Amino acid sequence: MATKEIKKEVKKDAKKEVKKDTKVKEVKAKESKPAKEAKPAKAVKAEEKPVKEVKDVHELIFKEGKGWGVRRQGSDKFIKFFKTKVEATEYIVKVSGSQGTKVIVRLKNGKFQKFDNAMKALSSAKSSKDKDDE
Repeated sequence: MATKEIKKEVKKDAKKEVKKDTKVKEVKAKESKPAKEAKPAKAVKAEEKPVKEVKDVHELIFKEGKGWGVRRQGSDKFIKFFKTKVEATEYIVKVSGSQGTKVIVRLKNGKFQKFDNAMKALSSAKSSKDKDDE
């Protein structure tokens, strides 16, 4: 009986060694393989890519009880509120600087005014204030 037990132990040891050898070979094979070159990213079709809102547009919106609010297009958060439309437009001119930011004004009556740049929006706001003063 002792010889049978010895044979079983020898077989178990042999199996363990074979497993160790295969693991060592796998590790060596992984180390010896050259690193794969990075493949260029596939071009994403316009249909699959979500369309982002334009970021170079400021919106000027009148909120009852708060005044004229300035925010970036596509954002729910207002940057700042002002008492008058002219003050709010001057702030947009100051913030946009020479970026050429477009301005969308939502009037109290619900209509929209679109301007190519903040300076045009400011001159329009000043002229409408002058008409209101008369």
